[in-house]
Amino acid sequence: MTEDYLNELEQFWDAFAEEYETIQQESRFPIAEELKQFLLQQEILPAHSFLDLAGGSGRYLAELQDAVEHYTLVDISNEMLEIARTKQKNSKIDFIHQDQNSFFKTDSQSYAVAFTAMNPGLVTQEDLLNFSRKSHSWCLILRLVQQSDSLFSPYEVVEEEVDLMKNYQISLKEAGIPFEMQDFNFSAREEITREFFEAYFAEEFSPQQARELAAEVFGSNKTLMNLQNVTYRLIYYRV
Repeated sequence: MTEDYLNELEQFWDAFAEEYETIQQESRFPIAEELKQFLLQQEILPAHSFLDLAGGSGRYLAELQDAVEHYTLVDISNEMLEIARTKQKNSKIDFIHQDQNSFFKTDSQSYAVAFTAMNPGLVTQEDLLNFSRKSHSWCLILRLVQQSDSLFSPYEVVEEEVDLMKNYQISLKEAGIPFEMQDFNFSAREEITREFFEAYFAEEFSPQQARELAAEVFGSNKTLMNLQNVTYRLIYYRV
């Protein structure tokens, strides 16, 4: 990655930091809490040292730090780190402002647990192996793998994305590293107005098409209940 690209990437996440944190706060799905309980049950936590790579604004820091003696959060965005610092409950937390590849090259420490969630930079087999080398015990990779709802999903145009979790599994098998997986499933109901539904599709369809779609979906109703379902998947393995 060139320096110009990394600078652009940092600027993007700096500009997005506040909105990103708002989205995290508004999430109805308690993935951090459920993850913590699972890690305690598996005796992966408590841990002496914990790496949160691409830890962003500290969504998992807020929940996991009291089960870790020394917590290290790494992120390319200083604005994200500033938000994460507001969630710090004790002094044994390091905040490192660095891009992932530089961190892999310069940080010589090995952690009891190496964790990363929704990391857009963990793409290649080399990335995965570099991440795995940061731990002397457990590695954890968490991603959102499925999200759908009853009102919007049937009409959305979905672009096909690379299945990173599948790629991780292939890479781990090729490297001869056994792994396990755990799914976390959540659902929620939310009342949606016809007006919000039309506005949501304003960029995908013409105003007339959006109105016709709303009429088809809502009929004579002014509001409908929207059922949301999401699945997070954790890959975890010893090294």
